[in-house]
Amino acid sequence: MRKQDSISALRKVISASRETSVYIRQLNDEGKREHKTERHLTLLWTELGFALEDLGLHKLAKRCQISGKHWADPEHYSKDFLSKANVSLDKMERTARSLLTELNQH
Repeated sequence: MRKQDSISALRKVISASRETSVYIRQLNDEGKREHKTERHLTLLWTELGFALEDLGLHKLAKRCQISGKHWADPEHYSKDFLSKANVSLDKMERTARSLLTELNQH
């Protein structure tokens, strides 16, 4: 059961990363923020952080929590902090994929 929950949560990280990428592309193209979308991303990343924490995937959980807080309040963290926190969407997706590969080998 725990393995299946972990697989599900990691797949959701990949989906959330891609959904966030689409929004960022839209933001760059149109130049206007959508609070409804940002509220959704805040909850999505925050809930993923809680789920991953419950599963013992602490490092990725922390990154998800940081992403959730960033979407709730983009000015909360400095760019330097975000860079050091390693919360790029690409990095989060790669980490989730790597953990999925490990889980599927056991």
